[in-house]
Amino acid sequence: MSLFEARLFAGNFRSPEAHSSLLASYARVLARWPVPHESRYVETRYGRTHLLACGPAYAPPVVLLHGGGGNATTWIHNIARLAGSLQVYAVDIIGDAGRSEGRRPATEDGYCNWLEDVLIAIGRPKVGLCGASFGAWLAAAYARQTMRRIGKLALLAPPNLESVRIGTMLRAGFAAAFPSERLVRAFRALVSSPKAPEPPPWAMDDWLVRWRCQRAHPRPPGRMTDADLRVLPRNTLLMLGEDEVLFDPVRARARVKAQAPHVRVELLPDAGHAIAFDQADKVGDALVEFFLRDGWTL
Repeated sequence: MSLFEARLFAGNFRSPEAHSSLLASYARVLARWPVPHESRYVETRYGRTHLLACGPAYAPPVVLLHGGGGNATTWIHNIARLAGSLQVYAVDIIGDAGRSEGRRPATEDGYCNWLEDVLIAIGRPKVGLCGASFGAWLAAAYARQTMRRIGKLALLAPPNLESVRIGTMLRAGFAAAFPSERLVRAFRALVSSPKAPEPPPWAMDDWLVRWRCQRAHPRPPGRMTDADLRVLPRNTLLMLGEDEVLFDPVRARARVKAQAPHVRVELLPDAGHAIAFDQADKVGDALVEFFLRDGWTL
């Protein structure tokens, strides 16, 4: 094993075997990818970052940031709708359960610097930026620093609109520390709406592999301040599920409307924190409409 591989396993994964099982699971899910795609690596100051590019080259470009413990393939339930109208770049966040090779940033500024490098490497003057859960936190954090490379911002179930319920945090911690099939399946059910469809067996198998392979997960972000909300850009879409388990979504929506009335907020029925899966078609339609609205061309 090379020195780089040793550091990678020590920092991100439980063992070389766990890392191998992750890559195999990634390949199995990608074999189901419903649209043509290109697998690319771009260089950043934190290491090589992997992304999946798909969709028409002439369409508006949109960068997708997955949730914590995920990777680019977790957009598989939405990608056919998105890539039918948009040029999509689904990124494996550095240090998470994907193909990217490098260390996990230790701070918000570090993550934003990494994302800046990715956007520069993609080479489009401006992109739409869409994040789910942890990816939504990162997208909002980056937008607070600069809008120079962003045309529009979409946030799906950001985890830090309100303080996370203690019970949810404890269950997440237990599932991460002791990733038995029972605990991981129970947490997966918790973050999804009880009215949502059951994940197909192959998707649940991939979820289990990802939770079992990682040594640690990104540190939960702190609660968004009122000032953080007020500086969200005008061209921002925020989507929450009515069955959000991290916090009260109705209260969160009211807070956003009070502090950032310019932000478009949508509350989806029959959706939980796993909103992009629970209501995949509605989320995909809303994102396409948002990113194409007002003749947005870059």
